[in-house]
Amino acid sequence: DTGKGCRNLAVSSEALHSWSIVFLLLLPYSISAMEAGHASMPADVGVEWLNSKGSWAFYLAVLVFARALVAAVLTIWPGGDPTLAWSIVNIGHSLVTFFAFHWVKGNPFPTFFSMTSPEVDKYTWWEQIDHRWQNTPSRKFCRVVVVVLYLLALDSSPWDLVKLQFANLIAFTVAFVAKFPAMDGVRIFGINK
Repeated sequence: DTGKGCRNLAVSSEALHSWSIVFLLLLPYSISAMEAGHASMPADVGVEWLNSKGSWAFYLAVLVFARALVAAVLTIWPGGDPTLAWSIVNIGHSLVTFFAFHWVKGNPFPTFFSMTSPEVDKYTWWEQIDHRWQNTPSRKFCRVVVVVLYLLALDSSPWDLVKLQFANLIAFTVAFVAKFPAMDGVRIFGINK
């Protein structure tokens, strides 16, 4: 009988409430420990997450999961072609990362523990990572991801879909050129100053 097993797994609202009270009671102590320098917390979690252990593997896993999800939807969709999955992921990744990394100023990933100063609000996320140092491992990783996604999209998409190949090229160019060291602090045509 599956009903008995499900009853054992249910969490009572009283237990959940008591855990939330414990969390709220301990939260000020953890915050004060971080503020006092007793924990290894970076100045801004929203910017420094790319340097965290396992973040690159997580980033790649999200892209592979997105590709699998898009391919599954295209398989089910009438007239859908799963070979277009990498192209959709490439174009989507370029749109999302251009907006989040190169357009939004300040911290695009604010967290409860973010301690950003007002002076960084004039910089994009890309300009904030690694203290604006160029050609660091994190920046190189982001550039390589853009190149590999474009190559996967180029290889898997049918060549007779010229418009799709052109869209992949445009998405790649915008995402890749925005990551050039020479583009640090540049605002094209004064947009987003």
